[in-house]
Amino acid sequence: MALSASAHGAAPITARMTPSPLIAQAASGAAPPGSASAPGKTPDAPASPTPGAADPPSDQAAACKDTKSALGGLGCELRAALGAQSAALVMHGELVTDLTIPRSEALAARLTRVVAGALGARVHSGAVPRGAAELTARSARRFVYLELRLTRHALEVSADVYEPARGFWARVRAEASEPKAHAFATRPIDAELRSFLPSLPLVASAPLKVPSPEAEVVALACGDLDGDQAPELAVVGRGAIQVGRVRGGRFVASASRPWRALSPLAPAPLREPIGSARIQSGLLDVGSSDRARGLRLNPDLSPRLTLAAPIPWPGHGCVNLYEHWLGREEVACAPEDDSISLPGYDHRGDTLAGARLVDAEGRLRSFRALRGASTRRADLKSERGTASVPEVGAQLTMGDLDGDGVPEIVASLPTRVAKDDALVVYSWREPSPPKERLRLPAPGGVRAVTACPAEATQRGVVVAAVGSELWLFQ
Repeated sequence: MALSASAHGAAPITARMTPSPLIAQAASGAAPPGSASAPGKTPDAPASPTPGAADPPSDQAAACKDTKSALGGLGCELRAALGAQSAALVMHGELVTDLTIPRSEALAARLTRVVAGALGARVHSGAVPRGAAELTARSARRFVYLELRLTRHALEVSADVYEPARGFWARVRAEASEPKAHAFATRPIDAELRSFLPSLPLVASAPLKVPSPEAEVVALACGDLDGDQAPELAVVGRGAIQVGRVRGGRFVASASRPWRALSPLAPAPLREPIGSARIQSGLLDVGSSDRARGLRLNPDLSPRLTLAAPIPWPGHGCVNLYEHWLGREEVACAPEDDSISLPGYDHRGDTLAGARLVDAEGRLRSFRALRGASTRRADLKSERGTASVPEVGAQLTMGDLDGDGVPEIVASLPTRVAKDDALVVYSWREPSPPKERLRLPAPGGVRAVTACPAEATQRGVVVAAVGSELWLFQ
């Protein structure tokens, strides 16, 4: 699963460890991987949606991508590739990794149980060297051998289906049998996987400050847009949309497109625009009160479809604008999207945020927030209940910054004096109310914010548009 931010901004946290891929590309001097088009080479006329461009995979495994935890998704994808293996015995080798994992065998054992359950097979306890696998499975009609590798970004599984050698002398000679089927699956690290790793304390560091590529930023979003397992940053300005990474102390765009090529102006733009953006399933949803329609864009920022309502709600659906207010209830942004699972609000607002996170038990959770402009209060909702954060500004985002499956809410202060602005970080561990964790000065005024997801050994990166700069908290 991708994290994103809403209209106005705010920002969270993290400590200095291994640089995030969002920033680490700076050291190499190479262009960010997955570049789709060169900045500046954009059409001057509104483009028509191109549904065929960058289509997501159409095989059976595609259905597993966005509805499962990492472990559940791996089991789903291997089942889609290998089919049912009801007579098989599933076993695993040693987990290969460069990371420090005190509970590596527990992680491998849980994954093996999940895969065996997905295949309808039996599970063997404990790691088995490949050379001993056939002897271990001698009483089974077939066995599935899992080779596991954990990187800083993802868990990779290679699965081979074998039929054990038959006969005493065949086993004595250890004749190697060829696999009858092979499959490979990989999933980004989520909170369930991270529960097997050392915890990441939530602390703050001095931000990296780079010039903003857009003079007036209305929204930011962060996530893996091109499928290379490293996040990209989407910067939505009043004039253009850019996607890229930070290299050498500046933002380097891999794709750029002016708004005039995507949507006409709204009939009555707001003086202070409301914008929102999110990266999800390798696509970018964007909307702004400046523009007549919201859009779903491919990685090269070509339009894929028009959203059902102009403002995307990160982690959820889309909402309409009523004069200068956001709607109380959202609709599915597109026919193929999931139905809305959380109840709506009884009031309208001027800022929204949301996230879909996998918790430490592997359950997919939904969270969202709406700020009432008159109350200056962020009202939070989840499947389990409600809460609120009083006295927040018009910059708001949600995400899991330390990778524990518990959402953080990041809000600016309700001040009109830019030099007094700050970013306040709260954690919402239900059923307790949100608890303030950090307060980060942001003189210059926060205009937009997004949170990049945490990885195995590093906390999430928070990117905020502050004045004329982008601030990255790594």
